[in-house]
Amino acid sequence: MEWMGWFCFIIMLCYSSYPGKVKKLESKVRKLERSEGGETLVSKLIMELIGKNCKIKSEEDFMFSGNAEVECSIIDADDEWIKLSYSDKKGVVRTKIVRIDAIKNVEMISE
Repeated sequence: MEWMGWFCFIIMLCYSSYPGKVKKLESKVRKLERSEGGETLVSKLIMELIGKNCKIKSEEDFMFSGNAEVECSIIDADDEWIKLSYSDKKGVVRTKIVRIDAIKNVEMISE
């Protein structure tokens, strides 16, 4: 019966790195899709928003000082990343670089 415990332990060790491998494969697939033109439409739309004020909602709540949504100005963008500037609660202007994959929603603010 002791050998069964060791067998289960060895199997657990083999599959403990499985989620990390899956994430690496997912990122490789995303890069391949981008290189073939699969996700360039989103980056082209964001490129058109450079220099404009927008409300960006992210997937992670902690991304913008505890808020999931922030009013910001888009400074620069490429296929994977977006550089934006926003004011935090204290009025300090911050610049942040965010992955386009982490953005859930973009709303343009009319001036």
